Amino acid sequence: MKIPAVPPVGHVIAYEYLWRSKVGQREDGEKTYPVAVVLARHDVGPTPVAYVLGISHTPPREGRRALEVPPKLKRHLGLDDQPSWIYTDEINVFAWPGPDVRPAEHLSRSPVARGTCVIGALPSDWFKQVTSHLAESHRMGLARTIRRT
Repeated sequence: MKIPAVPPVGHVIAYEYLWRSKVGQREDGEKTYPVAVVLARHDVGPTPVAYVLGISHTPPREGRRALEVPPKLKRHLGLDDQPSWIYTDEINVFAWPGPDVRPAEHLSRSPVARGTCVIGALPSDWFKQVTSHLAESHRMGLARTIRRT
């Protein structure tokens, strides 16, 4: 599987996301999820650090912060047609590429996802909306970081 040398900010990748509700119960993710890479840092160690937001079919419960992923965007990425939400109140942080990056074809039907972990790029306007929602979650004190090894 081809993995970019640096985290592909603004793209969706396949990753074993560890949800906040599972922290302490397990160290790995239960399954592979599409995640949005929202930030990459190159100044905190010998390897880049990726910051990713999980995308799930589970609607947000009261008190959670998430944006519904537009059906058109899901089709563009080759994902299934079930409703999904990108959660902006928790974020997985890990040294890139890490052991939990997975082949994109497990989640996407798009031909560009074959042989790589990258599912596809988010449109810049929607990516900006996601990062703004994340920044708002942070300002509200609701964004939680889950550091992965």
